[in-house]
Amino acid sequence: MKKILLIIIITLIGTNSSVAQEWMTSLDAAKRIALIQDKLLFMVWEDAATIPYPVIVNDTAGNELVFEDLFDHQEINRILWEYFVPVKVSENLYAELFDDIKDIRSKTYIEQFEDDNIKIMDVNGMIVNTSNSPEAFFNLTEFITNYAINTAYLKSELDNYSQRPDFNSAYRLASKYFDYAILVGKDVRADVIQVASMYLDNADRFLLTSGLQDKAHLSRKIELLRLSEYLIQDKPRKVLRALKKLDLSEIDASNQDLLSFLYYTAYVLNKDKKNAEAWKSKVSSVNLKRAELIRNINL
Repeated sequence: MKKILLIIIITLIGTNSSVAQEWMTSLDAAKRIALIQDKLLFMVWEDAATIPYPVIVNDTAGNELVFEDLFDHQEINRILWEYFVPVKVSENLYAELFDDIKDIRSKTYIEQFEDDNIKIMDVNGMIVNTSNSPEAFFNLTEFITNYAINTAYLKSELDNYSQRPDFNSAYRLASKYFDYAILVGKDVRADVIQVASMYLDNADRFLLTSGLQDKAHLSRKIELLRLSEYLIQDKPRKVLRALKKLDLSEIDASNQDLLSFLYYTAYVLNKDKKNAEAWKSKVSSVNLKRAELIRNINL
């Protein structure tokens, strides 16, 4: 994708007068289009878009070109539409959107939500670029290269959560985001893991208020899935220490495969062949493949 982007960037000079699609102004409509097109949202507050937002882009030779306003260049706009669904969100929606996150998200997440910088969001409004809040003169080429994520892999789970946010849809979407974190580039991997973790937080909250049976086992399922983060980050000892604290007699059949996957993958990453082999037969073929992918990204 980066090569394609750079080839397009070289055409920027002198094409400012060409006609390009306008940014959307309806957040709900932008979310629907993003789901259909397998894209993320490129969101900014409407009032912030009235202030020049200087950006740097690279040409095919690697030279940095400065453009004084992200919002006032048609070819940049065309490129944004190629990879995202750009949307300017009315300040009138601020209070409603803030109420949705004020008691459940971190201080840094809320600060990013409130600032005037670009926010990359999924179709449920979850901010993805939590480690990177781009300020004036940020490198747009690098930013697009990192965050122009095709969400086709997540489509079904994103849609299910959008239609019916509950424990099951939140848990499945979190699990899918953890899987996707294995597949994306390393520069954005931590952000995707963070999104997975936030959906697990949502699953926790849904579980507390739901009428589901076996809440203890479902809570344990969340606890176990959350350990996937450390495997992806190549922290197997942290996983093993956490597992040692568990009472294995409390692990029911529905959680056994996940438990086996965690032990097996942690031992593989820890280069403990003996213990890895002892767990391998208990791991499903799908999770064996997942473990292999995790090992490969941590070589």
